[in-house]
Amino acid sequence: MAKPNVFIRGIYSTALTKMFIDAEYPIIFPSKEIQTRFIIPFRPKDSYSKDISIRDRKDLQGVSIMFKKAVWDKLKEDNFEDFPLWQTHNPNLITYNARFQKNSIYRGLIIKSNRHNNYSYIRLAPEDIDKDGLEEESGFSTTIGRYGHFIPDAKEGIFQVTHEDSGVIRPSLGSFFTIPGDLIVIVPYNDRVIISSEIIAGRIKKWLFDLGKDIQRTKKYGFIFRTAAALASEEEILEEVDRLEEDLIHTQNVIEKYPDKIGEIFSNYHSINVIFPSQVKNNFDDLRRQILPTMECHHIIKANPIIKQYRRFEKFKDKDEKYKDKDEKYSDAKKRSENENKFTLSDLISFTENLMHGLDKKANEKICKNYLKQYYCDFLKPRKILNILHQKLNGKTIKLTPGIINSIDYESERPYNIILKRKLREGGLYDGLNTPIEKGDYAIGKYAIGSWYYMSTYYSVKNELKGRYFNINTPIEISHQGIRYIDLEIDVVENMIGERKLIDQEYLEKVLELNIISQELYDKAFGVASNILEGRI
Repeated sequence: MAKPNVFIRGIYSTALTKMFIDAEYPIIFPSKEIQTRFIIPFRPKDSYSKDISIRDRKDLQGVSIMFKKAVWDKLKEDNFEDFPLWQTHNPNLITYNARFQKNSIYRGLIIKSNRHNNYSYIRLAPEDIDKDGLEEESGFSTTIGRYGHFIPDAKEGIFQVTHEDSGVIRPSLGSFFTIPGDLIVIVPYNDRVIISSEIIAGRIKKWLFDLGKDIQRTKKYGFIFRTAAALASEEEILEEVDRLEEDLIHTQNVIEKYPDKIGEIFSNYHSINVIFPSQVKNNFDDLRRQILPTMECHHIIKANPIIKQYRRFEKFKDKDEKYKDKDEKYSDAKKRSENENKFTLSDLISFTENLMHGLDKKANEKICKNYLKQYYCDFLKPRKILNILHQKLNGKTIKLTPGIINSIDYESERPYNIILKRKLREGGLYDGLNTPIEKGDYAIGKYAIGSWYYMSTYYSVKNELKGRYFNINTPIEISHQGIRYIDLEIDVVENMIGERKLIDQEYLEKVLELNIISQELYDKAFGVASNILEGRI
């Protein structure tokens, strides 16, 4: 049986295309750059089907993958034997199976709306609700979707998932629904004929528009002709219309038959999210390097766009009298920063890699060593503030209190070990230590790039030791966004007299049970924690 077609877009497209071609998957509708780099056709012969669609996650830290349901079922039956983005082939991947699949249609219960911020929360599963109208999260999943508009005086509605959930990160919803295919999209609630903006040939646009109007003589709904429709015959388009109409009729029948049913009405897809820790991004650098010049940390840089520099001027917007004379300074700084950000660090790495074409190995090494690295690491200086992006295995990313760089150790002219001082907010207890966080407390954190853990040492305002915390995580990466890692749940704490204990192991076991992490990654995290506990690290 032929392998399914794979459609790929985003910052990882070259590495992923190489990976899937090596696994003998056909690539469909590649970008012009990918066509040139791999010398592949625009589509497999006589095929229009995006069986598997891979796109960047919103945070760029991995990809969202949508499978046609039949394709997913077949891969699952074969235990994903040769599917490259699976934990059996790469145990470092973090994987979330969506509860609410992209393009799926639901009847939802509106449980909370906010007119001022223009959003509504929609329950998509018939579960008990808490006193605030939102469910208490199970810890690693959700039953609530987010619709980006205020819905007044409504109890129920029909919604379509526009972006799947990922752990406790809620799915995004659109109102009403469409029935998407490879060549067309049926739009049941209007009679417009819309042509993809990617189709620019006037003759083809007119042909498709006339065809749509002909179909509407017997079909009372609207159409969107997708880009692939320009390559298809009339017969192929009409065949897809008939197939999609069956799905439409089924959906309408379920809506009418079960008017009070909260939950799924129709789904023909399966969605997953895959997170790439730093070691996976580095492996992608190696794959991309086999195709064209690739800077070190290419994918880490691409996945972490530069932070806008004018954020430190935000305080000037305050209406307080003392900032009024600085309004002009704020405005100028913002405009200057916006102009600077038209050419980002991501743009710079692309520009530099283009320069490397045709140069010998020695010249390329010189560029890597003295040009981009110097620019990229320029922000790592003592007394600079560095963010800490603490990504949890429940899907959320927590921005911890930033730290001031105390010192940096270098290895082969690259930053290696970074010491941060962080002021702690008074109140509560230190995790696992049952010791109060008091006014003036601070933490000294040691972060080694590529390390599977970091250590925070807690001190009082009088510089008295209060304990230590060893956070177990995927290898640490550094970018203009700050320090980033994925927390692996299990941790080790040490009290004031040096006694250590393991905490939160049950959360690590839970994510293994949910297949969010692999057995290999579980063993690695537990092994690192055990070595710290026994004093071997």
